[in-house]
Amino acid sequence: MNNTAKKSLGQHFLTDKNMIAKIIGQISPRETDNIVEIGPGKGALTRSLLDSGCRLTSLELDTRFACEWKEKEKDFPHFRCIEGNVLLLDWTPYLPCDKLVGNIPYNISRPLLYKIFSYRRDIDLAVLMVQKEFAEKIIARLGDPSYGVVSVLSQLFCKTAYHFNVPPEVFSPPPHVMSACITLAFRNLDIDDVLLLNIVHSAFQQRRKTLQNSLHMYYSPELITDFPWKERADTISPEEYLRLLRILSAEHRMI
Repeated sequence: MNNTAKKSLGQHFLTDKNMIAKIIGQISPRETDNIVEIGPGKGALTRSLLDSGCRLTSLELDTRFACEWKEKEKDFPHFRCIEGNVLLLDWTPYLPCDKLVGNIPYNISRPLLYKIFSYRRDIDLAVLMVQKEFAEKIIARLGDPSYGVVSVLSQLFCKTAYHFNVPPEVFSPPPHVMSACITLAFRNLDIDDVLLLNIVHSAFQQRRKTLQNSLHMYYSPELITDFPWKERADTISPEEYLRLLRILSAEHRMI
């Protein structure tokens, strides 16, 4: 595959064999796995995944690569390539899966992470390469400068782990930023995802205000002792947001 990278698609192809092996080590593909890959591109990870004998579905936006990978389906009966925009595709036909893997274009990191969250009940583990700055937001703890919406949601939905940096020189063309390999091990958390997103987004949209003000639509005097309303969005933990969600869910059930 000699197709050049398209800047418009944020393509940077992994070329370093040692780094590829290191990432495959995190994925640890097995013959019994059902794996969904985002953006196979030239196949840095895809070839090793196919060699493992796993059941593999690759989602590819770029028609050039999608056509070439579709040709491989006849050689690998447990492989299929789906052409389309990963943000717009319905993932339901390819789930549940044991592992979701991919080198994520920087310009779609946040919306793609949210889409992954929307399917989290059908994904066991995600192994992703993302921009280092975005990885730091995912793992940021209370008190860290990067702590925000992404941190709260990621740590409630998953057990997050930052494994290693992926430097620009292992890509072609090299990006202008450092990348990182992370894993998200999804928790079995039975909650109202939409309400949680609304609470966390509303809180951080006005992060300088107290939660009583930024979440005024959820506040009532009866709840004054149940939650630290006088705190700000970035001064309470993900677990406190979860506690508020459960308080509000219980209140709603009583109405």
